[in-house]
Amino acid sequence: MTLGEKILKLRSTAKMSQGDLAEKLNVSRQSISKWETNQSVPELDKLIQLSDLIQISMDELVRSDDLDRREKEEAEMPTAASLP
Repeated sequence: MTLGEKILKLRSTAKMSQGDLAEKLNVSRQSISKWETNQSVPELDKLIQLSDLIQISMDELVRSDDLDRREKEEAEMPTAASLP
C-alpha cells in the first residue's frame, strides 16, 4: 500500500473529508488530494501531525507493510461477542 493510499484510507476511516484534514494540518485541500494520489508527499512535520491526529505510529504510516499487518492482526483478534 502506498503512502497516498494509506492517507486516503486513514482519512476515510476517521470520517474526515479532504477539507477537514487539510484544515487540521493547516494545508490546502489540494495538498491532501495530491498526497492521496501520490503526486506529492507530505513534509515530515505534516507526517508527524497526521500520525498524532490519526493516532498511528510513524512506522505504521510510512512503512509499506505495517498498516496492512496491523489491520490483519486486528481482524484476527477475537471480538467480545466471540469470547466465552
